Amino acid sequence: MGGTILVGVDGTSACRAAISWAVLRAASLHSRIVLVHVIDDEWGMVGQQSLAELHPVAYALLEKDSIVARSIDPTVSVETRVLFGDPMVELGVASREVDLVVVGTNKTGFLHGQAFGSRGLQLAATAWCPVAVIPEGSTTERHGIVAGIDDSEAGRAAVRFAATEAHRGQSELILLRAWSSHADGDGEDAAAADARARRAAETLGSQSVHLARSAGDDLLVRTRTLRRPAAEALVDAGMSAELLVIGSSRRHGAAQSALGPVSHDVLLNIAGPTLVVHGASVADATVADATDADATVADATLAALKHPIRRSE
Repeated sequence: MGGTILVGVDGTSACRAAISWAVLRAASLHSRIVLVHVIDDEWGMVGQQSLAELHPVAYALLEKDSIVARSIDPTVSVETRVLFGDPMVELGVASREVDLVVVGTNKTGFLHGQAFGSRGLQLAATAWCPVAVIPEGSTTERHGIVAGIDDSEAGRAAVRFAATEAHRGQSELILLRAWSSHADGDGEDAAAADARARRAAETLGSQSVHLARSAGDDLLVRTRTLRRPAAEALVDAGMSAELLVIGSSRRHGAAQSALGPVSHDVLLNIAGPTLVVHGASVADATVADATDADATVADATLAALKHPIRRSE
């Protein structure tokens, strides 16, 4: 199938988990790997002399990580690049040139307790292509591809991506729909509202199965409808899944660097390999020429922000 997978690396054990996952994927897709290290100058405090001193360190780090990548599968093409700036911004800009960005994480939180921040949330929200976040230490035996579904373009994008993955790997596809009652009280009105919500969830599940079948009639598809908060259901499903696929709608303005609340909570509480795909822009959902307009704005923004990617020697 070809294509390019970009892996953000920083020499940590978490990034090694991302490298391993990305190389195995590249081998199955006949893709190439680009390992990218960003010299962090988020606050503009690194001077030219310090930058010159940091470059050899960055190249040495990339060389070690490229050896790791080639040891996993020597048939996969591996390149290395060094960038300079804010890591999440630079990876977001570089994502325009590739098919998938992969990053590792060792920071997880708890749905009912403390949640640790993660700059990877910014990358997942702003990248131009899908973003895979790979937690450190995911050694549990895993099976099945899980997609979180909802009635949005982002939800449909998640179904399409997950179905393609499942068909390619001959895995079971599980379409997960969670719903919560918004009705107050215990009377007949509340019961009727719950019944309507459940029927809507079941209808969405049937529609999603039909969409998934476009990846192949022989695809094994199962639906699950759960009455619980969506983030909790997805995190639990991600504990044993080969891959959890969630959708996130494009946003504009102040919300551009923010994920939706469900995607945000899932990534903060990540339990296994999780991939974020994007749907149409929220602001442009009802505009007929949204795609062309978005492309024009994106090209202008890219021209203004993008730095040349420098290959390591």
